[in-house]
Amino acid sequence: MSASRPTAHRADPAELLPLLTPSADAVLRTAGALTDPQVHAPSALPGWTRAHVLTHLARAADSRVRLLTAARTGADLEQYPDEATRDREIEEGARRGAGAIRSDLDASLRRVLGAIADHPGDKWDVEVSWLGGGLRPARGVLWSLLRELEVHHVDLAAGHTPAQWPDAFVARETRRTLGRLLHDPAMPPLRLRVEGDPAVHSFGDGRGPLVSGPAAEVLAWLAGRTDGSALTVEPPGDLPPLPDWKR
Repeated sequence: MSASRPTAHRADPAELLPLLTPSADAVLRTAGALTDPQVHAPSALPGWTRAHVLTHLARAADSRVRLLTAARTGADLEQYPDEATRDREIEEGARRGAGAIRSDLDASLRRVLGAIADHPGDKWDVEVSWLGGGLRPARGVLWSLLRELEVHHVDLAAGHTPAQWPDAFVARETRRTLGRLLHDPAMPPLRLRVEGDPAVHSFGDGRGPLVSGPAAEVLAWLAGRTDGSALTVEPPGDLPPLPDWKR
């Protein structure tokens, strides 16, 4: 662990905590409204039930508490020991009863929100050990947690849709996603335009179809959360296949 240089577009705790708290509360309300059979029914993610999604969110929250603890105390704590441990914890946790899953999620989300609220201001740029990402500043906890909550809330397939994503989340996550896909060799040739943004984003050789639509719908399609049926394709035709979004 070490102090890191400040980075551009840094996540601001004062700006993001007011988004994180209602996002977490909304997930908890949705989970609380599900019957026991519904919790163990399939989610929108292939191979995962809603129990898997809810357990994943709980463990993701706990992993970010570990990162903040490492940044605050200097303890040698990793986000997760490894991918296999992360996957095993989700599989085992998804077998529990619905009540245990909901209680676990509530406790984990309250714990991480408290850790964020109490985190010292001079410790946000301490680098900590992220799974698959090496050393990165602890402030990444903020935006990554919001992304987990909003995207996986949609994955529950229980009424929360991309249209309900906060505007600030959609704007920033769209920029981030576009930047990542520009460097993805699996991205097909296409041009992309988001409503309200005059820019046209080109991928591949730029000769592909022009895909356009509202920002939330564009983001949901890029993230593999919709089939893109709300988007416009010119010339008319099928949307090109996209690279998988890592959950």
